[in-house]
Amino acid sequence: MKQKHFIVGALTFATTAFAFASTNADRTEAALRQLSNATKNQRGGQHLLNLASLRSLRDEDLRPFFSQFTQHPDWTVQVHAVLGIAELSEEQTVDPWLVQQIAPTAREHLIAQALDDGLLKKEQMHALLKWPPLESTPRLLLLADLNAIGEEIDSDMLQELTDSTDLSVAMFASLLSKNKTNIDQTTKSLRRATNSNREDSLQRTLQLIRQYSFTEATPWLISLLEDGSVVLTPNQRYWTLFTLLTVDAETGIEIWNREFHSSPERRDQVRYLLLVLESGIAPSEEMRERLQIDLDDQLLGNMFKAGQINGLQSKSTTNEIHALSELVQQGHRGTIDWAFRLAKDTLTDSQSEQFYKALSVIPKDANSKRKEAAIHAFTQLIQVAPNTAWAILQEAKDDSEQQELLLLAMLQFSNSDAVEQASKLRRIGVNKADVLALLLVARSDSPLQQKDQECLGIIASGGGHLNPALETQAAWLYLKRMGLSDKALAAVSTQ
Repeated sequence: MKQKHFIVGALTFATTAFAFASTNADRTEAALRQLSNATKNQRGGQHLLNLASLRSLRDEDLRPFFSQFTQHPDWTVQVHAVLGIAELSEEQTVDPWLVQQIAPTAREHLIAQALDDGLLKKEQMHALLKWPPLESTPRLLLLADLNAIGEEIDSDMLQELTDSTDLSVAMFASLLSKNKTNIDQTTKSLRRATNSNREDSLQRTLQLIRQYSFTEATPWLISLLEDGSVVLTPNQRYWTLFTLLTVDAETGIEIWNREFHSSPERRDQVRYLLLVLESGIAPSEEMRERLQIDLDDQLLGNMFKAGQINGLQSKSTTNEIHALSELVQQGHRGTIDWAFRLAKDTLTDSQSEQFYKALSVIPKDANSKRKEAAIHAFTQLIQVAPNTAWAILQEAKDDSEQQELLLLAMLQFSNSDAVEQASKLRRIGVNKADVLALLLVARSDSPLQQKDQECLGIIASGGGHLNPALETQAAWLYLKRMGLSDKALAAVSTQ
């Protein structure tokens, strides 16, 4: 009888062990398929979101993964690959040699992004400028960046760019040269260009003037607005005025006062007040009267009150900061973007803490814009006031939508503190919040409990009902935890 029980017990154990092994094998295969499919070209560009999601892990074991994609036929994938390698490098810089190996379109976009992200230092810029085949657009960006940091730039190289057939290159290069003859000649070419070419070239030039705060372009901007050196559409006038306000507020305001009817429509009230706010100008009472703004108007009134931060800056009071958070809650996209930029660039840490804290907690039945704002706010709050952020996380009801949004924010960037905080949360099921917390915990170097390892495998094989970008992260983390990094790298598609 005992012998029979032993045999039955042994068979049961063997069956269970086989089932577990089979499940592991199935999950591994599913995770490999997930990672492979995630990196194949997809209509709509989901594969690019997946690659960006893997970049956000800042996992050094992914270096060979990104190296495989530097020669991918899709130039957008090449950009992600080189940026991914740079972000994982010890120097946190882009390798000029790699920049030279990728497609021209990829190179242009890569250099623009790398300059924005601070992944190109002076040494790399000079090295790339010495490379003869470098295209005119990235060459112009590198020269503009060097000029902005006070470096002397090659005048012959700049003169060559003023003769470029690409008007967007030639126009800004002419302005950068400060040579009136160059500027006049290129402006004539801009005036004679086709409508589409003029639109593209003008908008790109205006963008670069704002990006580099190029005050020397002021006379040229005034000539466009006042002298009619180029016939502008109403939209082009709007953006030209915005650019002038950015580099020369005093002159810009004089022209701003003449740009709309004495009884502006609501659309113009919003657009022209936002023009002032985006330019870093505090709106005056005269401006309020000119635009006929009622301070009790939830959108326009809060725009006006929050706009005072532009002038007060560190002296801003609770009232202005409250108006700024109220403005975001109105859901107007343009003002939301401005409010977050203002909080990041202008407010002190204690002031921005007040702003981000107010937006991190969502009301019931919040719409999608309000939820997006909460994720953005909590991401910033983690960086300026982590203790406040973690207190909000601890107070969030378990498995609530609030907790989910906070965890989504924590997944936006690589932060060991965020991983530690996620590990403190109670995880007893496989609902959305538990799954998101596990994704954070899996980023650490600490061993996972067997149940967590199994749950990660389920998520990696698509059982967590997450978006594809997070499922891609889960697939990589699961395979890495299973000691299958090499197999995972072999599974990805570079075609």
